[in-house]
Amino acid sequence: MIEKQGKLSVTLVISALAVFIGYVINFLLTPYVTDRLGIEIYGFVSIAKNIVGYAGIVTIALTAFVVRFISVSYHKGNYEEAKSYYSSSIAASIVLSGSIFLIAAIIILKLEYLLNIPENSVVSIKILFLIVFLTFVVTTMTTPFSAAAFIKNKLDIVGIINILGYIADAGVLILLFSIFKPNVFFVGLGSLATAVVTLIGNYAITKVTTKELQFDSKTVSFQKVKDMMGNGIWTSLNQLGNVLNSGLDLVISNLMLTGVQTGQIAVAQTINAMFSTLYATVFQPFQPQLLKVYASGNVKNFTNELEKTMKICGMFSNIAFAGFTSLGMLYYKLWLPAQDTKTLYWLTFIAVSLSITAGIMQPVYYISTLTLKNKLPCLLTIISGFINVVVMYFMLKYTNIGPSIVVATTTIIMLCMNLFFNPIYGAHCLKISPRFFYKIIVRHIFSAFIMVVVFIGIEKIIKPGNWGMLIFSALIMTIVGAILHTVIMNNPKNIIKLIRK
Repeated sequence: MIEKQGKLSVTLVISALAVFIGYVINFLLTPYVTDRLGIEIYGFVSIAKNIVGYAGIVTIALTAFVVRFISVSYHKGNYEEAKSYYSSSIAASIVLSGSIFLIAAIIILKLEYLLNIPENSVVSIKILFLIVFLTFVVTTMTTPFSAAAFIKNKLDIVGIINILGYIADAGVLILLFSIFKPNVFFVGLGSLATAVVTLIGNYAITKVTTKELQFDSKTVSFQKVKDMMGNGIWTSLNQLGNVLNSGLDLVISNLMLTGVQTGQIAVAQTINAMFSTLYATVFQPFQPQLLKVYASGNVKNFTNELEKTMKICGMFSNIAFAGFTSLGMLYYKLWLPAQDTKTLYWLTFIAVSLSITAGIMQPVYYISTLTLKNKLPCLLTIISGFINVVVMYFMLKYTNIGPSIVVATTTIIMLCMNLFFNPIYGAHCLKISPRFFYKIIVRHIFSAFIMVVVFIGIEKIIKPGNWGMLIFSALIMTIVGAILHTVIMNNPKNIIKLIRK
């Protein structure tokens, strides 16, 4: 038990460090790009990544269940079956991602007819899109190799690889921006460097830790691909719903709002993306254990592990949300003083409000993957996505609310999904009472409210006015928030156990 807790702690620390380094790169890059190229051009970086997300709807049908099928077969000792899933997923990844890249390259040639692009930036933005799609190919190819880290619980090494990837990103950007005239596609090259390092690192983990998993063309099976995609098709449909819920925000903004407003939404989504990365990174170290406990068939042990995971993930999301609520305005004033900081703050606040439920729901989302019961969540996500797009379109066309409605519709719809559907459906999949989840969620929301009030009080007392005091305030808030959340979410007996661990 001590060894397992130590492993988990190390993985969390390394993963958090990777997120921090990724954040620092975004932190330093965003004002540099917006000041030199304009906030309108910066918006196209996010648009390119969102459009790649549309392409990902196809490949996620395969990649969503690759790790699950390989890992379950491996844990059962059926190495030949695991090897067949492994080889089949590699072959399918090459075919799918390669085909999408070729189609995208043809479309990108006429990109100026699809998006509102400034005339003097058409070539640069086309190159950016090509590089981002190439990055998509490399990322898709990484998925089969990532199974080894889950099988052998080497996610601490994955965290180190991610750190190296972010360093490669920073190195490429510093080199290009210092030698050449600033160009928007440099950002794409930095992301590509990260993807390549991640691919090489995960391949190395596979070769060292799971020698049973070797690519063999003779074991490539169409049936195995069908097995993975048969379950994954629902994840693809779910991704379609996610695209409709938030992925179309910048495309619609590009067509219906000004370039400055689109850029402002892009900046807000950059911060929101860091929040999402935080949730995913904190949750990732728990996945191998959840998968292993679920495979054992002991529901009681699984729900105990699930409850612990939800509380920890919720702590990080609450601290992040309450921290931004209290310090966000000062943060933008110091970070992007040349921009409309008030608008940026409120757009970001609306977007990250989703974190109140999104963080604690990460383990709950994983239930449908483990139980292979993801049809209903996908259908509801698609329906909510269509509602989001329709409401957003009419509100932009017939009202003067402006860019805030773009992020508000997504936040409101997803909050409702997280509060009224996901807990009930998760309980249904596990055949337990929904009260299990709602007891945790109610305490979690109360924790978020208390944290916001306390953090605002800390900000009023310290009154930070520069980066040094902002960081100091954030550190104090993090410590206080962790203590508050632990006390609110646990009974006295569990608190004593946590302190001992």
